[in-house]
Amino acid sequence: MAGLEARGIVGPYALLGVDLAVRPGEWVALLGPNGSGKSTLLRVMAGLLWPKAGEVFLEGKPLRAYRSYVRGRLLAYLPQGGPYPEGLLVEEVVRLGRLPHLGLWGREGREDGEAVEWALEVTGASRFRGRYLGSLSGGERQRVLLARALAARPRYLLLDEPTTFLDLEYQGGLLALLRGLVAKGMGILAVLHDPNQAAMADRVVVLKGGRLLAEGRPGAVFTEPLLQGLYGPGIRVAHLMGRPHVYLDG
Repeated sequence: MAGLEARGIVGPYALLGVDLAVRPGEWVALLGPNGSGKSTLLRVMAGLLWPKAGEVFLEGKPLRAYRSYVRGRLLAYLPQGGPYPEGLLVEEVVRLGRLPHLGLWGREGREDGEAVEWALEVTGASRFRGRYLGSLSGGERQRVLLARALAARPRYLLLDEPTTFLDLEYQGGLLALLRGLVAKGMGILAVLHDPNQAAMADRVVVLKGGRLLAEGRPGAVFTEPLLQGLYGPGIRVAHLMGRPHVYLDG
């Protein structure tokens, strides 16, 4: 089945031979301690870093073989940090997500406008549209940057700690949004720090020391021995409503 695949990725930095695949209509959570290579692997799969060995494939074709504008139509990436276009209005920032779809003259059509409006609406960023990005709080800015990524209407969405800066209510809304996008056929790879958020994914991949430590459905991967090895001896796992719930004992 077509998808986004990393095969035998070695380097840059910590990665020591990683295989990972994301299929259409699948949400994969990438978990692991700091320094394990999660963000680096995400950037390699987005085509922003090239590995020393191994290859990334997008729908059966090497990622490096795609023209940048074609890759931008298929694959969107939301990083942890900037730089950000602070001096642009929110609506202008979100419209940047349509650049890979514009023709030689850069003229927007009806489909472009509809994609921008949809992205603003589903992320809850519509009410900021007339404000400058630099005037927003961290959580508000995160919504806008997600809207920019979604405006491309990508087939695959790569997210690096997307719940950073978000309050609990919006974290829940974002995770529900991801589930809805997956139901419509999008493939999502998200770096997450919270195992309970990762438990909402279809599949979990755990990295440690640049290597793949575990992979599978959350209920199979999230065992107390594995999580205690990552986060310490006080970690416990309960199962609620068919999903693992991770908590700290005492």
